[in-house]
Amino acid sequence: MQLAPSKKVSAVVLAVTLAVISSSQAFQSADAKSRKGKQYSTQSDVAGCTSSCDDLKTLNSALKKTGLDRVLRGKGPYTLFAPSDAAFAKIPKAERDALFNDSKRLPIVLKYHVVPQKYMASDLATRSSVKTVQGESLMLGNKGGTQVVDGAIVTKADSDCRNGVVHIIDTVLIPERGK
Repeated sequence: MQLAPSKKVSAVVLAVTLAVISSSQAFQSADAKSRKGKQYSTQSDVAGCTSSCDDLKTLNSALKKTGLDRVLRGKGPYTLFAPSDAAFAKIPKAERDALFNDSKRLPIVLKYHVVPQKYMASDLATRSSVKTVQGESLMLGNKGGTQVVDGAIVTKADSDCRNGVVHIIDTVLIPERGK
């Protein structure tokens, strides 16, 4: 039995449509699997958001060591300027080890990365500074359309969390009083 030309065209259109839908669903499924554990969720708190990011292992270790991870699970709201692993790697190993072994200095440095309010990138763009939990202020700026925080470049902004937001930065911030 042969189909009429118009029915052949309809059958081909239907087959192509089904193939496109099928491949689109497969792509979305594969994409979701590849992002698993790397996306933030507004259901997670700030500490949970950072712990799900593969590029923040050093920060997470420091937060746990000082107990600040428990603080960042609290009510908030918080803005965390999260130094990436590459940011910590910029610090010479001897200095980095000394910082991690200094039970008084490490919490001061980490608190300098936390602001006790939620500031999305659009909020930061309208401010010149924000006061940290540590007590000092971070200077804010814009360099060629890129958000800058105390000289550090925001490499990933607006990771929205249940109790705040995380902005990944390329440099560990050191407070003046913490030097």
